[in-house]
Amino acid sequence: MNKNALVRLTVDFFMSALMILLMAYQVAGETAHEVLGTAVGVLFIVHAFLNRRWFSSFYKGRFTLLRALQNTFIILVLLDTLVVMITGVMISGTVFAFLNITWGVGIARALHLCSSYWALVLMSVHVGLHWSMVTGMARSVFGLRAPHPARVWTLRLLALAWAGYGAWAFDHLQVWPFLTLQMQFAFFDDAGDAMVLFRWASVMVLFVVAACWTGRAAQALLRRQQGR
Repeated sequence: MNKNALVRLTVDFFMSALMILLMAYQVAGETAHEVLGTAVGVLFIVHAFLNRRWFSSFYKGRFTLLRALQNTFIILVLLDTLVVMITGVMISGTVFAFLNITWGVGIARALHLCSSYWALVLMSVHVGLHWSMVTGMARSVFGLRAPHPARVWTLRLLALAWAGYGAWAFDHLQVWPFLTLQMQFAFFDDAGDAMVLFRWASVMVLFVVAACWTGRAAQALLRRQQGR
């Protein structure tokens, strides 16, 4: 078993799972939301540390379209996460309440809400663009062999169906108004807790699948150009 890959997968899994819980604010509640948000911040720092070689190799090697997309979204994730973390500390009423920050709280609250939604989108795209790396680590950790083509296409069709539901959930959860600062108050779904979590997970799947296929298209374009 590849222990390094296991640690990376574990960190990434919990970051994704906690992100879904954070988006479902009505499920977690205010105190748990702040505690889980702090945990995600710590996991993000660990994730960055585990992938620190990326920073030193940013300008090295050949820049393909896929690599340009990957690097762009990594930078966007970094910047957006900083906004989420800073504004989260500013508006905290529990974990960081001892700081007693009173200035700029109104603006920080609006930015925190907007950047949190962007975090879900950007992190999902980031995962999708690195999906081959994720599956590669999973195979090395669990000793999995390449699946049969029929199973691959079955999983792809299921992923597309789930992403289709994610597109509906994206509209139902009013994600776009939050991304564009048109909505500045938390949205509460009237479904049960399990369904709310599933809908947020579906939105994540939507962007993972879209980014994954975009990455595949970029790779196919590169192979086509190299074949000329």
